[in-house]
Amino acid sequence: MYRIPESLSADIAYNQTLIEKYEKGEISGGQLKSNRVPMGIYEQRQDGHYMLRIRCTGGLITPVQLRRVAEVAAQVNSSHIHITTRQELQIHNVDIDDATPALLSLKEAGLSTQGGGGNTIRNMLVNEQGGISDRQTFDPYPYAIELTSRLIAEKDSWSMPRKLKIAFDINEEEANFSLVADLGLIPVIREGERGFKVYLGGSVASNPHKGWLVFEFLPEKDLFRAAKAAKNFFNLNGNRKNRHKARIRYIFYKNGEEESRRLYQEEYEKLRGDVELDFKPAELPFEHRTPRFSPIEDRSLQFQTWKERYAKRQTVGEGYSVVIPFLHGNTSAEVLSKVADFLEEFGNDVIRFTPRQNMQLRNIPEAYLGNVYQFFKGIGLTLDKAVILNNLTSCTGADTCRLGICLPKGLVKAIQSKLERSGIDLDAVPDIRLNINGCSNSCAQNAWSDLGFSGRIGRVGDHPYPAYAVWARVNGKQELAESIGYISARDVPQFVVDYLGKYIEEKGQYADYDAFVRARGREVIKTLLAKYEEVPTFEEDKNYYYDWGSEEKFSLTSRGQAECSAGLFDIIELDQATIKEKQEALKVEGADREKLLREIVFSASRMLLVTRGADPRTDDEVYRSFEELFIDAGLVSGEYKSIVEKARTGETLTGEQEKVDGLAAAVNALYATMDDSLQFKGATTPVEKGTKEEKEEKTLETVKKDLRGVACPMNFVKTKMELSKMHSGQILEILLDDGQPINNVPGSVRQEGHQVVSTEKIGEYWKVVIKKK
Repeated sequence: MYRIPESLSADIAYNQTLIEKYEKGEISGGQLKSNRVPMGIYEQRQDGHYMLRIRCTGGLITPVQLRRVAEVAAQVNSSHIHITTRQELQIHNVDIDDATPALLSLKEAGLSTQGGGGNTIRNMLVNEQGGISDRQTFDPYPYAIELTSRLIAEKDSWSMPRKLKIAFDINEEEANFSLVADLGLIPVIREGERGFKVYLGGSVASNPHKGWLVFEFLPEKDLFRAAKAAKNFFNLNGNRKNRHKARIRYIFYKNGEEESRRLYQEEYEKLRGDVELDFKPAELPFEHRTPRFSPIEDRSLQFQTWKERYAKRQTVGEGYSVVIPFLHGNTSAEVLSKVADFLEEFGNDVIRFTPRQNMQLRNIPEAYLGNVYQFFKGIGLTLDKAVILNNLTSCTGADTCRLGICLPKGLVKAIQSKLERSGIDLDAVPDIRLNINGCSNSCAQNAWSDLGFSGRIGRVGDHPYPAYAVWARVNGKQELAESIGYISARDVPQFVVDYLGKYIEEKGQYADYDAFVRARGREVIKTLLAKYEEVPTFEEDKNYYYDWGSEEKFSLTSRGQAECSAGLFDIIELDQATIKEKQEALKVEGADREKLLREIVFSASRMLLVTRGADPRTDDEVYRSFEELFIDAGLVSGEYKSIVEKARTGETLTGEQEKVDGLAAAVNALYATMDDSLQFKGATTPVEKGTKEEKEEKTLETVKKDLRGVACPMNFVKTKMELSKMHSGQILEILLDDGQPINNVPGSVRQEGHQVVSTEKIGEYWKVVIKKK
């Protein structure tokens, strides 16, 4: 439904020339990647296998287009087709030589993969109730389609500092993804004029934040102007050096709300006089048809139960909307081909993909609901599950993602199985969003869910195990979820059963689920997590050390992210979480203030020691190391030395809360400035002395470091710190113990971009030779 830009054919052809050059060895994989990813061609975990991500604005696709997607998937022998949380489609396991014919075939059907990845304008989210619910202020789909068409026609939409995500909602009361999008748009009407409430800089990724309000009311004619201003503002002020701090919200973090808003308004004002930027919504060529086949009357109990769960009468237009669930959003070319043929009988305004990774049908006459039920049941879809069982959304996790830690798809199946056997009346469970992410990147939006989980690493002794942080919207349904605590992956299914059971037990006391979670969520979750705090050793129960759906012992050596680097940040984040938890506990009347203050000072003192390679064995060593490496080194203000000394010597901290909070804030602020080489902003690097010849000779020197006896992640930290002092191209030779150290340190080093030249086993230890990037 969006317009294909005139430049797309040339862009596809250029990408093909790069593929050919890569296959001839004329360019590197990295050079190809820089172009293929913005074209929506992603490499999967298995080398040589690719995924094509197809733009479907707001999940909108016609049956004719859906058939083309199925045809292309069949032609390239795709393993499966995936519905994403951004309402688009992905064709998986594509050979790179098949990519260009696939892109050209999709283009003929009015579909494009360009902007599927990279630093581009990504697929726009639209609340799928748009156009069918009287709760909408007005239908946002014509606006999203036209805005897509105009933005993807501009060349600078493909080369921004980082990705830019746009979301439309249907009204202010139910504002959802617009509040956490880079550019969020909420339909409003003022004095009879249509327009939008506009937010900028929202995100649920690392360091999440709701968007900042930049327009209380933006007239509809200025919509493209405001979006283009956002893009220009981003291009001018975004961080192109550090991709981890490159999203729009980091401009606000750096400059503050007032200055960032001023910079954005400055770009908007530059465009005010250009009438060519005036905006009109698209006129969508929708047609609704009565199928040529006869209605099926189904009076079975199974059909009636399905209808009550998944079919809703539309309050705009005629007919019903129907949710068709797909497990993990996955399906096949054969299934989608049959779906396209069936749904084409109802016209071209019948399909939307949802952020829950399902398919929404619309404009279905009530008389034909029996046909819908019989058809989808006949092609093998499971339609008899309660809604909560199909509201479990996950990312792909470590199955195919190179950054994945845990296997959330396996966990989804385990939760479904546990709930089905729990005895809970699942139809009494509200329509809550339960999101599971395989790492901390929040692709599955755990920070914007009613109950969320994000993958992380736990460890008992030398054995790592899959674990999750638990998130909940304890501050309201339009607020970011908070991380409440941690739990092993093995215990998550029973935790979910316990939590939902507790809600059902108490639901009569609250107006709805939101009221329950705001009043009781944090307390209930903490109480339940305490039951699972003790994780058995590997010898006591090996099941805890195998992820759901995996037959191999949990390890990150095969992941894109090596265990040592992940473990480093787990150590830091554990102290961060402890500080936050103890500060909250101080607010409780009757709390043991002395104990809590001492625990905050201890965690603040220990939190960043790992970045300096310090591995203190006693509390006294923690405090002394912090004083030497941070306070005496000038990284943390000397004003806090007195409370650190009091904590070390056992003196009372009563009356020192302001200074204790100040210390915690200072350490957290310092951590926020840490770069990839573990250096902090403001820290000085010694100036190297000597003649040019002497420096060049020193560059050629091989640095040697014996790290035998140093455990993970400290061995990686020491390696990383040594590399930070070296020249590009210089060689570092390290000695590592067998087992976890050799399994993980080289992978972490490669992830940093350095070259592992060789690994050689010498008796009971290993010699690893590294060339600095």
